[in-house]
Amino acid sequence: MMDGRIAFRGQNQHDLDSFVAPIAILSNLARSGLPAELAGVAIALLALSSSARADDATTTDPDVPDKSGYTLLNPTPDDEMRKFAPDRPAKGFSVRTIDAGHFEFEMDTVNYTYSKYLGIATHSVQILDPTFKIGITNWADVEVQFNGLQASRSVGAAPGADVENGAGFGDIVLRTKMNLIGNDDGPVGLALIPYVKLPSSAPVISNGVVEGGLIAPLALRLPQDYLVTLMTEVDALKGSANHREANFVNLIGVSHPLPGIEGANVIVELFSAVGSDRAVPPIYTFDLGMNFRIDKHTILDVGLNLGLNNAAPKVQIYTGVSVRF
Repeated sequence: MMDGRIAFRGQNQHDLDSFVAPIAILSNLARSGLPAELAGVAIALLALSSSARADDATTTDPDVPDKSGYTLLNPTPDDEMRKFAPDRPAKGFSVRTIDAGHFEFEMDTVNYTYSKYLGIATHSVQILDPTFKIGITNWADVEVQFNGLQASRSVGAAPGADVENGAGFGDIVLRTKMNLIGNDDGPVGLALIPYVKLPSSAPVISNGVVEGGLIAPLALRLPQDYLVTLMTEVDALKGSANHREANFVNLIGVSHPLPGIEGANVIVELFSAVGSDRAVPPIYTFDLGMNFRIDKHTILDVGLNLGLNNAAPKVQIYTGVSVRF
């Protein structure tokens, strides 16, 4: 990901301490087993408080042009485009939309997951899962995600006993992102992202039903380039009894430029997914991600997700790329 031309530059101890402290706090939370459902409560409280200061949060910076008139057919000029903030790595979504009339491409180059639960070990590999985005207005974009070529193999407790094997392209996910505040500037950003999943894959890879939900990421832009993401999500998923069950996802994350490496950023997240279906166990993970900004329109990334309970995948490792046009 990085060549020998990238070198560490000296940083004072204060910079390093301020960078490490939030990571240590999240790590302690993860080890303690504290669920990330707290993020949902925090979002509700912060959304209410930020709405009272909406005028302050969206105050127009003199250096930020008025882009309200740009549309799909009247694209935002390149020199007025906002900071490139893709929805990767890690699991949190950015609150920023694609500038009107522009396109974005995000993709895992390779994604490996290992799980072991109730005596069944599962190895899964996915490659080439492109997400295409297009800016419709200055505050909204539409997105199509093609889950890529996947292969999954599950092995039972008995040596060599195959339980399930599957291979094929994954399902299709349609999303639209609508930014409410803080798209270009301001200390607070908030977006709503409704989505629907269309089954288009083989058994084992897909459960074969239409599912959907609503995602709400909240971004807090703090001093010293810290970004705190609080995200909550409500899904309608197929349950064990073949009817819809609610699933609740919550996440809290911190990102910050990596001291000493120009263009590098590190992300630490605590994630939970808890459903109303009692037959489906909750999932808790501790996620690490890093991206490398090649230029203003190209970002490479790498990530590592670690399971915090028995039902969660033990480890997930991936690399990817995001490009804006």
